[in-house]
Amino acid sequence: MYALLAKAPSVAALVEHPAVLELVDAMLHPNYLLSANLAINVHPGETAQTLHTDDGYCRIPRPREPMGVSAIWAIDDFTDDNGATELIPGSHTWGDEEPDPNDEGVLQVTMPAGSVVVFVGTLLHRGGPNRSDGTRLGITPQYCQPWIRQIENMTLAVPPSVASSFSPLLQSLLGYSIHPPFIGYVDGRDPRRLLTGDDRQTGASSGRASTRPAGPTW
Repeated sequence: MYALLAKAPSVAALVEHPAVLELVDAMLHPNYLLSANLAINVHPGETAQTLHTDDGYCRIPRPREPMGVSAIWAIDDFTDDNGATELIPGSHTWGDEEPDPNDEGVLQVTMPAGSVVVFVGTLLHRGGPNRSDGTRLGITPQYCQPWIRQIENMTLAVPPSVASSFSPLLQSLLGYSIHPPFIGYVDGRDPRRLLTGDDRQTGASSGRASTRPAGPTW
């Protein structure tokens, strides 16, 4: 399910969870964005996904710094047999070689409902096969560097009429913000004015950033 914040606003608590954002702060540049936000329900009989990276759409030779960070929240228990996420530890340092789907280093991330796993976008992972008789629901917010295009067009998926009810932090993550000196402006101004109707807000040329505290840089 896509455009999740417009359909289930309570998911905002997961997207802006402080423990997750503390990790993302350490791995991405300040003013990073929410790139995607999906609910994925793995049904009985589903086979394993192909091993992939979440920032693989950024065609920059590897190894490299991550262009994104992903979180997967377990809404149901992630168990040995119901499709728990699988990953290859250390694969974020690999080059562009094709992964072996039968790699002996694949690790299954089992965790109880309410848990979250966070990893860089360069890490190889996949949804596992569901050999159980029940579904496995997960919600995955994915964050990206502030200067690349989001996977999901968040300002259309979550329009001003919906985004205006969220916190300034979440509004900034969606893209209602400026990355200095002027990336993201609308008609030369901070797009947050589309939420407030205040035309007096500082123009983009001033280099005004989002309200999110600046995190570390690489």
